[in-house]
Amino acid sequence: MKNIKKVLILGSGPSSIGNETELDAGAFQIMVALKKNGIQTLIMDNNPFSLSMVEVQPANTFVKEINFKNVLAVLKKEQPDAIIPITGGLRAIHITQELLNQGILKELNVEILGISNEALKTVNDSNRMKMIINQSNEPFIPSKLVNNESEAFDVIRDIGFPVIVKPVNNNYSSKRQVCKNADEMSDFIDSNPSDTKYIIEKSVVGFKQIEMVGIRDSNGTEILINGLENIDAVGVHSSDSIVISPIQTLTDIDYQKLRTATFKIMENLDLVGVCHLQFALSNTDSNYFITKINPLINQSTALTARCAGYPLVYACANLMLGKLLNEIQLPKEYNHLTPMLEPTLDHIMVKIPVWPFENIPEASQRLNTVMKSVGSTIGIGRTVEEALLKALRSSQFSPRDVLPNMNNLDNDELINRLIHPQSNRLLVLIEAIRRGYQVEELEELSKINKFYFYKLKNLLDIEKLIVDEPMKLTTIETAHQYGFGDGMMAETWSVPIQTVRAIYHRVNQYPTYKTIESSAGELEQNIESFYSSFEKENESHQESDQTALVIGRGGNKLGPNTAADYYTAELLIQLHKLGYNTIVINNNPNALSLCPQISDKQYIEPIQLGAILNVIELEKPVRIFIPGNRHFLMRQLKKYDNLNVQVLPPDQDTGVILPKNVSYALNFFVTKEKSYFIVSEKLISNFNHDLDYVTNYEAPYLDIDKKQLNSDINISIEHIQKSNWIGLVQILFNQKSDGTSEYVGIRPLRLTETIFLSKATGINWIRELVKFYTHNFNDKIMNHINSSRQRTTVMRANFPFKQLNVNKEHGDSSQEVGAKITFRLKDN
Repeated sequence: MKNIKKVLILGSGPSSIGNETELDAGAFQIMVALKKNGIQTLIMDNNPFSLSMVEVQPANTFVKEINFKNVLAVLKKEQPDAIIPITGGLRAIHITQELLNQGILKELNVEILGISNEALKTVNDSNRMKMIINQSNEPFIPSKLVNNESEAFDVIRDIGFPVIVKPVNNNYSSKRQVCKNADEMSDFIDSNPSDTKYIIEKSVVGFKQIEMVGIRDSNGTEILINGLENIDAVGVHSSDSIVISPIQTLTDIDYQKLRTATFKIMENLDLVGVCHLQFALSNTDSNYFITKINPLINQSTALTARCAGYPLVYACANLMLGKLLNEIQLPKEYNHLTPMLEPTLDHIMVKIPVWPFENIPEASQRLNTVMKSVGSTIGIGRTVEEALLKALRSSQFSPRDVLPNMNNLDNDELINRLIHPQSNRLLVLIEAIRRGYQVEELEELSKINKFYFYKLKNLLDIEKLIVDEPMKLTTIETAHQYGFGDGMMAETWSVPIQTVRAIYHRVNQYPTYKTIESSAGELEQNIESFYSSFEKENESHQESDQTALVIGRGGNKLGPNTAADYYTAELLIQLHKLGYNTIVINNNPNALSLCPQISDKQYIEPIQLGAILNVIELEKPVRIFIPGNRHFLMRQLKKYDNLNVQVLPPDQDTGVILPKNVSYALNFFVTKEKSYFIVSEKLISNFNHDLDYVTNYEAPYLDIDKKQLNSDINISIEHIQKSNWIGLVQILFNQKSDGTSEYVGIRPLRLTETIFLSKATGINWIRELVKFYTHNFNDKIMNHINSSRQRTTVMRANFPFKQLNVNKEHGDSSQEVGAKITFRLKDN
């Protein structure tokens, strides 16, 4: 490998289904490692919610769409020594493939880091993947292209039913179908045009889904970081499945087979870095198939690293620079850990998906091989039950800590949902156990291993104990061990949460915290990432007497989406710069805000009152920040007089009724003494100028002259003074048909627009808000606002309608999945 001095990282682009913040988190961590090695980093992205873009010098950032033309232009202009595509998803991979195939990278003397040429060519190429699997002497799913029914039955004699039949015809579109017998096969072929060709593939629907993540250095040394078991069988997209780690239901023989297969594939790909493999494993014998090879950073690698407590991305960054596993120096908090140590865990992690159906009810909730979840939450505990219940509590997004039920389903609908799962399937499984269905029967209907039904049954036994024996210390102790929260018991017993907490506090019982690390407690670590337990030994202690706690958003949802996690990460960074020790509580495995470089300590816990109070009791933070208006949580925390709680953006008195029709807005930073005008902003609605449908923004607003602007500023200040609002405040105007404007409303600036405003003006407004509320604000910053009318900043939201197969023309602000940003010069 040549001496690498400058590297271009390709970013993820706008977030979407399947792409939250895990890629940007990966890019951020790679940047940290490159910087430690003295390497200059360039980054290219058009995602306004990219933290990596903020943490690089402006001269080294390229706010452009990730496409072939733009990447080529940057390569020619900046002449980097290498390019890293593994943090940019499939888009970046495909562009790098094209640059490689056309000989451009060789011509420009640019190396590819993080993925070998062979692995790069294999991504999304099923034929090459089969070739690699075959060379590794490993099994792949048999499939063959046939011209007619006769040839189809010849193939089936070899591979057997059931099969998946995929029509191949350029002039005709038909969905693939699972055929379980000859009659179904003949009927399906008869329903298609006579000239249709077909791919016949062995069906593995109902097989167990297993994932493995490993890393390998240039010397061929490889280790398995972790395995993930999908609780849902093949037929449900792995990102829509409930996932558990470590793997629970495989024999050691089967586990070792898949581990060995992972290493074989990495060897044949000549891989240096990370590789994620997916397997389909038979429920009746030990036969398995490799179904996917992902030699890049994705949600599964992020989940693996979060569960194992292993610095996966940091290690990979060093591997791609040519270091061997035994040469990597890990950060000091990993203490005795070496990158060569294959993780062993003494905790359980469960991931549960988060769904978009509350915001897009038109979308089908039926789960299949097309991904539909927009986020996920995790629970970590000492037992499967504890981790499962923590994850479930986290995924419900109920402000109250309660366990929902599905007792409104009749038996026919219940059975239908056991066979054809929907997003609420875990609650359906629990309801089926409540009604007395036998475990073997449930396993057959759902294709979920009976092991998990026994675990769910244990949770129901504890739920019954809570109902039957209220207000007892022994009940609370048992409930805690199985992951039940204080809020759950308080709701069941109809008492305040403090009443429940007082029962076990009287005997000096408090939760303890365990380190999330990869040596199963065998090596003493200084890793500052924890989950709660009620065991005796506590591995977490008060960080300092100058601690700021930031309460994360939890799993990604539509609406605030990834902007909320970006906002959380920025809060942590800015608080640290002001001298605070920073702590975050969050449960999103893909979260930027959980990157260890961003905070001093992380707690993986449900974002619910009881769990938050537990952390507060231990850490005694002097300040608590909540990003985004979460009214129930805020009201509950404000009941405790000793807590210094602040919502950002500020939680204003929203008694003002907002208008439906708006055209533009003026943005202000407001202190108790003065209102500072920042910039005008065009609010673009996709539907009848309706404020709810404003999802595109331009700043400054150019269709307003200086005289009108000055008049609007004066009107705005009058309304701000009447409101007594502070912080970032937006004054709304509507431009009438005669060209005149009128004031129509006032509101606090939303999370997404705060970030947009930072891009448009060159000032980090999250930083300024943090400074203001910690009494460090200096109004001289207002002299540096870049609101030149020669450059327009444009941010446009994108929506998941196509991915969810929803025929919807316009989306409102609650349905945004991401956004893209561009800068436009006036003469363009």
